[in-house]
Formats: sequence, structure tokens, C-alpha cells
Amino acid sequence: IKDFKDIPGIIAVENHMKQALLNVILNAIQAMPGGGELKISTDVENTFVTIKVRDTGPGIPADKLPNIFKPFYTTKGEGTGLGLAIAKRIVKEHDGSIEVESKAGSGTTFSIRIPSPVQ
Repeated sequence: IKDFKDIPGIIAVENHMKQALLNVILNAIQAMPGGGELKISTDVENTFVTIKVRDTGPGIPADKLPNIFKPFYTTKGEGTGLGLAIAKRIVKEHDGSIEVESKAGSGTTFSIRIPSPVQ
């Protein structure tokens, strides 16, 4: 599901931001192996462009949340555990932030905020 609002431009390295978003989106898809709903939305909050990626997967248990951005941390049988760590590094390099909201059984939402010089 796409919910794209009109947003101002941001200053970013396009390929890097694309990689960060793909890492977050891939995690969301992998969290729903039996299918589900993936929603990507954009919005403006104060002087930031916000991109949200929400899935209807099983959610991330509270005891795992502090570790998800750590390099090589994974709860999957496959993968390197670098996707979210790389996404966080890229977002921080763009003076932005990435946050996660999740509850076991209720899905997960990642919010990426990047400053916009244009308002």
C-alpha cells in the first residue's frame, strides 16, 4: 500500500538512501513469509521528511528491540544481520534518524526522518 503525500526535497546520496530503504523494506517482507500488508508512506513533520514502512508481521519482541540495529545481529536463519545496521548508518550520515515501533503480534513500523532544507 502506498500513501505518498507531497513532500519537499531532501539533500541525499540517492543510491545510499535507496539502499537504506531497501534494507528496511526487505526486512518487512521477510517478517511476513505467509503474506501480509506492507505500507509505505511519506509525510512532512516540522522540517523533516518522514518515510514510514509498516508491516503486519508478528512484530519484534521487546527484548529483541535494543539489538536490531547492531551489526551482525539477526534472528533469522539466513542473512548477515547487517541490513538494519547499514540503514541506520546511512540515515545518520544524512543527519536523520530511524526509529522502530513494534509489539509482538501487532506488526512493526520503521520511521525514517531526513531533514529537508526546503519548506
